Amino acid sequence: MPPQQPPQRNEIIEWYNSIPPITKALFTLSIATTTLSTFGLISPSSLILYWPNVRNKLQLWRLVSCFFFNKLSLGFAFNLYFLYRNSLQLENEIFQGQPADYIFFHLVTSGLQLVAASIFGIYVLSDGLLLSIAYLWAQHNRETPVSFMFGIRFKAAYLPWAMIITDFLMTGNIPKASIAGMLSSHIYYYLTNIYPNQNGGRRYLQTPEFLKRIFPPNSANARGFRGGFGNQQASANNNNRATTNMFGRHSWGHGQRLGS
Repeated sequence: MPPQQPPQRNEIIEWYNSIPPITKALFTLSIATTTLSTFGLISPSSLILYWPNVRNKLQLWRLVSCFFFNKLSLGFAFNLYFLYRNSLQLENEIFQGQPADYIFFHLVTSGLQLVAASIFGIYVLSDGLLLSIAYLWAQHNRETPVSFMFGIRFKAAYLPWAMIITDFLMTGNIPKASIAGMLSSHIYYYLTNIYPNQNGGRRYLQTPEFLKRIFPPNSANARGFRGGFGNQQASANNNNRATTNMFGRHSWGHGQRLGS
């Protein structure tokens, strides 16, 4: 018998399977929601955050779909890449082995963004999702140099502000969704990191036990989000990481109005 040939490797499938679960869910939902709406398989108007339909018709899926709806474009591809990259680093480093903590971060920040959307009339929060992830990533990589558009270099701590300012200059509109995303992430970071480390500070924002039972730690060395800027090894890895190239980021985070 001729020797059996080893099965051919599919690098794309192997890469996709290697993505940690929460980042994979965010990545997949962003692609699926945007693609299905672009090709008319789902009406875009059924995905936006329209509160009358949420309250009166119980279209509760809008509370989720509004975070993943976007327009299929080159800008969406750039945004998707940075969502993947920043979320991957958060899940693998800051929330390493603690999926419940990372899910709780998204539940808290998403809830705060929904409140802001109801007040300021924001219909799409995909940019808010991006900024909430980018802000937390920036806080844990404050000293990491990033290269922004046209080769401008600065520390990662200023990246969320640069994203918001760029969006404002490019669109002429106040990027409400991006601001809501950044502020929601700051509130989470303050309550879980800054305030507990102050004199007499308590950590009022704790991951619920039921989430930890549903999504238990998946590593014996899991550390979760314990405050500070990650452990010393993660900080060393961040300091040794090559300069992050943020050039080409498109549509930094403006909320989309109904009918726009």
